[in-house]
Amino acid sequence: MIRNIIFDLAGVLLNLDIEADTKALVYVGLPDFDGCLQRTEISHPIMLYLNGLCTKQTFLTNIRPFCRPDAKDDEIMAAMDAVLDTLPKSRLEALVQLRQNYKVFLLSNLYDKAWDYTRKQFEEAGFTTEQCFDQTFISYEMQLAKPDPRIYHAVFEQTGILPEETIYFDDTRVNIEAGKKLGLTTCLVPMNHLEECEEYQSLFITK
Repeated sequence: MIRNIIFDLAGVLLNLDIEADTKALVYVGLPDFDGCLQRTEISHPIMLYLNGLCTKQTFLTNIRPFCRPDAKDDEIMAAMDAVLDTLPKSRLEALVQLRQNYKVFLLSNLYDKAWDYTRKQFEEAGFTTEQCFDQTFISYEMQLAKPDPRIYHAVFEQTGILPEETIYFDDTRVNIEAGKKLGLTTCLVPMNHLEECEEYQSLFITK
């Protein structure tokens, strides 16, 4: 029986704007969104920063060789934020509803500025993260990031939940596979389309 739900944030609860992000990346001389992911020498420093595992200055030092020589620091940093889009109020309402029957957790690879942006979205919609989640686990605070098994084990240890009683929603396959290996029921979410998942829809059927 499923008693607990773990949600990823970006691409699952928080919509991502790939078009805007690609435009911003290309403007500073980087490849488009997919191109950045496909080139390890570019994706590695980007993911370290987006997961909150390195400082802004370290990120800029590591990424600048791949950018336009005249690209400004604030333009490069803006390209990292451009992907952040809307947090639909309907999803926040759904989280509150789900908490009536389940324990609901957030497990997200996120840097501090993006988490601040997200909490502001909650507030503007009339919610707090405390209303929507029993507990939140954010990579920059933990200095661990998915798919490292240690971050999942930290969730289990700090909450006392059992993997076999937990369903996990994420839009990144490697994270889903890591969770599955640890015994979680998993659902790979099409980016920005959580509501299309049958596993998600079934949670609202009265127990």
